[in-house]
Amino acid sequence: MSEYKGIKGFQVQTRTEDPVPYAQALVDNPYVGVWGSGGNLNTARDAATGAGLQTAAFMAGGRDPSNPTAIHEQYNGTAWTEAADLNTARRYLMNAGTTTAGLAGGSNVPASWSNVESWNGSAWSETTEFNTGRGYMFRAGSTGTAVLVAGGYTTTALAVSESWNGSAWTETNDLNSARGTMMGGGTYTSAIGGAGGEGYTNYTTNSESWNGTNWTEVSEVNNPRGYGGGDGASNTSALIFGGDNPPPSTVGNTESWDGSSWTEVNDLATVRGNGVGGAGYGGNQSSLAFGGNNPGGKVNATEEWSFTGLPPSTPAAGYADAITGDFYYNSTTGQFKNINTGGAPVGTWASVASTNTARESWAGVSGPSTAIITFGGYSGPSPSAQNTEEFDGSSWTEVNNLNSGRYSNGASVNGSQTATITFGGQPPLPRTALTESWDGTNWTEVGDLNTARFYIGGAGTSAAALGYGGLTPSKTAVTESWNGSAWTEVADLNTGRAYGGTAGTQTAAILMGGDDDSPRAYTEIWDGSSWTEVADLNTARYGVGGAGSSTDGLCFAGYPTATITEHWNGSSWTEINDLGTARGYTTGAGATSSAAMCLSGTPGPSNYKIAEQFSAADFEIKTVTTS
Repeated sequence: MSEYKGIKGFQVQTRTEDPVPYAQALVDNPYVGVWGSGGNLNTARDAATGAGLQTAAFMAGGRDPSNPTAIHEQYNGTAWTEAADLNTARRYLMNAGTTTAGLAGGSNVPASWSNVESWNGSAWSETTEFNTGRGYMFRAGSTGTAVLVAGGYTTTALAVSESWNGSAWTETNDLNSARGTMMGGGTYTSAIGGAGGEGYTNYTTNSESWNGTNWTEVSEVNNPRGYGGGDGASNTSALIFGGDNPPPSTVGNTESWDGSSWTEVNDLATVRGNGVGGAGYGGNQSSLAFGGNNPGGKVNATEEWSFTGLPPSTPAAGYADAITGDFYYNSTTGQFKNINTGGAPVGTWASVASTNTARESWAGVSGPSTAIITFGGYSGPSPSAQNTEEFDGSSWTEVNNLNSGRYSNGASVNGSQTATITFGGQPPLPRTALTESWDGTNWTEVGDLNTARFYIGGAGTSAAALGYGGLTPSKTAVTESWNGSAWTEVADLNTGRAYGGTAGTQTAAILMGGDDDSPRAYTEIWDGSSWTEVADLNTARYGVGGAGSSTDGLCFAGYPTATITEHWNGSSWTEINDLGTARGYTTGAGATSSAAMCLSGTPGPSNYKIAEQFSAADFEIKTVTTS
């Protein structure tokens, strides 16, 4: 008998345990860290930022209980000790630097808006004032001689940025969006800040990255808020936590920045806002939160953030990348095993750049995740939108509008940025049969549907599409096929419905969930000539998004449970990681399940602009039968 080595060219490996594919390892550790208790401040207070390392931090100034204070405390990783006070008591100031070389400056008290003090490890001394006095400002800088401040406000929000070289302040390029209480950190040449607003109103999710010269708008934070804490190692690693949304409501939300998106991670144990101290300079790896305020009053609790997850790229020790086709002997279980493709995808949703126009019930087209196009939709006071936007992998660009504004329209979801069609929708009320074709530059009206309807499903390409289901205004099962110039009625759905998720091609499409008077879990597959009912979704819902194909699909969002994601493997549904933002009446895009996108949607009266992208890797470890 031939040996395996003779057949394959190498010996069978022996392992004591199965390898854990790195994609799976990341899912097994979905949170990048956890908050643990540290020593309490001696004086509970809020309205100061804090600075330093996780094991050597300080908080100078603040508010105790409602008046400005000069109190200065330092943390050694275990306990806080009182040190020499500031010369000028103040609140809503910034702290930067270290316990041996720090800065404290600014305030919401006009007399000390411009005032800056320097700490040498034993005493505070007055130093060069800001060029623009203010309070509530963002700060970054891991030393007391290289500090960046930005934004803030006096009687109005400011965008002004200044950098400190140890002796003088120099004005640099402004923020793109004027605001105070922006959260984050980093160094004076590489920083990231997000959220904030003006006063206790107009909180934003805007996020900006600093490269030492300019501020650039990047992916938004998940939760608008202000007066929280933050820490950053650079513009690729940061943590923000706590805050007001709006006061007196305080939150414990923590978000981690990886250089491209913000991810919600484990919350603070003690919710707090109104100026939370943050320190660490460890970014999303290690940080410190202290002080703040909540409905119970001033907070003295300190919490330490410890990284417990896995690095975002290089596998950590103890984890092995799964190699498809790998064959080995597990000496612990006494089994031969190999690694195959298949099984539910392992992956997560991450926020990407938001669309320019907030809307719901619009149509989207697949293509690669770096080339998606969306069009139409409901956009608030206006009954429908003509807007068309294209995504290049990092940002959305508005291009030429539809000729007829509409929402709840269908699309050839396997089309591209240069060739797609959209059909149906409303207005005109109560529905339309209009079809428009996109050539990469302009929309052109082409042959109408035979049956006018809205909330219609779509699949295929601009030359070979399928339209199915929808409202006429009653639920319909009608299916029509497009040959590039005209629509022809073909076999109906088994169950007429609307608001379902769609994906696939003209000859292999899928309809997931939907509504025929109540949320449904029905799934139907089209084989080019007829529809077949297959296994139901685990959770019935409508207003869902879909992506992928009839053998490898995703169904996500929807009502009444709006974060659930399920994967279809051609025979059954498996629940996988949820969306970060709950929503319904959403739009799905993505020709494959491993690169799906969920766009916009509701709930409530507000339309969202939020976009999330799914990344997945398929694998499966199987036992080999040797008998």
